[in-house]
Amino acid sequence: MKILLIPLDDRPVTYSYPQLLAKLGGAEAIVPPRTMMGSLSRGAQIDELFSFCEGCLSRNEVDAVVVCLDSLLYGGLITSRRSTEQVKTIQARLDRLKKWKELSNKPITIYAQSSIMRISDNYDNTEEKEYWSRFGRELFEWSACLHRLASGEKLAPGLLESLERRIPGDIRQDYLDTRFRNFTINMTVLKSMEDGLIDHLVFSQDDSGAWGLNVGERDRLISVSQQMSLQNKVNIYAGADEVMCTLLGRLLMAENKPSLQLQFSPENCSTVASRYEGQDIGTTVQAQIKAIGLNINDSSNTLTMIVHGPSERQGDHITLPGLPDFSNIDSSKAAANTINLIESAPGFVILCDVVYANGGDPILMEQLIKRPELLKKICSYAGWNTTGNTIGSALGTAVCTIAGLEINNKAVSDSQKRSLFTRLVDDWAYQTKVRKELQGEPSTQKLAELISPYIKTVSAALGFEPSVRLSFPWRRTFEIEIGFEGG
Repeated sequence: MKILLIPLDDRPVTYSYPQLLAKLGGAEAIVPPRTMMGSLSRGAQIDELFSFCEGCLSRNEVDAVVVCLDSLLYGGLITSRRSTEQVKTIQARLDRLKKWKELSNKPITIYAQSSIMRISDNYDNTEEKEYWSRFGRELFEWSACLHRLASGEKLAPGLLESLERRIPGDIRQDYLDTRFRNFTINMTVLKSMEDGLIDHLVFSQDDSGAWGLNVGERDRLISVSQQMSLQNKVNIYAGADEVMCTLLGRLLMAENKPSLQLQFSPENCSTVASRYEGQDIGTTVQAQIKAIGLNINDSSNTLTMIVHGPSERQGDHITLPGLPDFSNIDSSKAAANTINLIESAPGFVILCDVVYANGGDPILMEQLIKRPELLKKICSYAGWNTTGNTIGSALGTAVCTIAGLEINNKAVSDSQKRSLFTRLVDDWAYQTKVRKELQGEPSTQKLAELISPYIKTVSAALGFEPSVRLSFPWRRTFEIEIGFEGG
């Protein structure tokens, strides 16, 4: 199968990693040149991107499309929050996309993602409009107040008025206008499902609290999709950067999906609040399993999904100014239990590491990395960013692995080792250990020096010694890219 992939942007987790998963699943990924994609400081080359995609379709080069609509409609995930373009401009692009299935002489399956514009609770404008550095947290709280009022909740006297005095009127209006534009487009995308434009659709919601205008939009999209009887074709849940992995897994295992045995370690971690998602870990897990289309079966001997989580509060390897430090969680009991669960698992293991946001659990990983025989049982591992990012990418990797095993065992073995190597080095070695040592300086020389011992450790544990190149794709320490020499 040949699949056209149009990622959210040019980051490794959205551009490079899905290509690895397609190969893992026995498919050929066709992607636009990376220079066409959006980045942190620039939007995608939208017209060139459309031309590339339409050329692939008209030449009958692909069997399916997995498209992140933010790239084609706004220029990327970041640009979707910053762009000042009008609804009619975005709508014209969507109308162009509606003709895609007519371009090919053979049936084309289209899976798509569209994001619900986030609202983050901080003063960091790196990925937002400039005014977020002064009014970010006030906008977050104001948004929550508006949602509470719309839901019939009572507010503390004077709270809304106080926030509106602190946030200039023109900024409040700009924020509302941008939200309204993006929500209008999302409603149009949803209603286009009736015309057969998209075969499966995900609305992803990242960086959210329990209350906010984004949550209200999510609930409205859920309600309309139910009224349209689209529950089996539309998923709406917490996530973003991992969604292409999920859609790839769903596409490549369209039939004969394996059943899944689900284990929480500790058992109560499903009820612990998930950072940046406004819900508990268990809710995220169930939504991600539903999105990829798997079924839970306690007697499954094919796949065991272990959610390794916190017992009381999810940690965070990132500590923002003015917020508590949760970068040191005692997970020793959970780690011992997780090791036991891996040992007793009858088949492949999907290991979802959510003790922390923004990195893996060092206590678990330092034990696991010493047990190569257990690593051989792990079909996929993830422990990066949010719970949704971790769960979705781990599930997508596992499903693609199983799909690929039916086609070519040798190719799957090579790709699966690259996948596991990437996640262990990035999510554990970099995010947990090395990143804080860089102190915000994206120095590739210092990165190479600090991470080299961990790479040797991971290579030895996996019996896999690739030649890798390391970089900071967005010139910041939030993410790194692990490239493999020779492809």
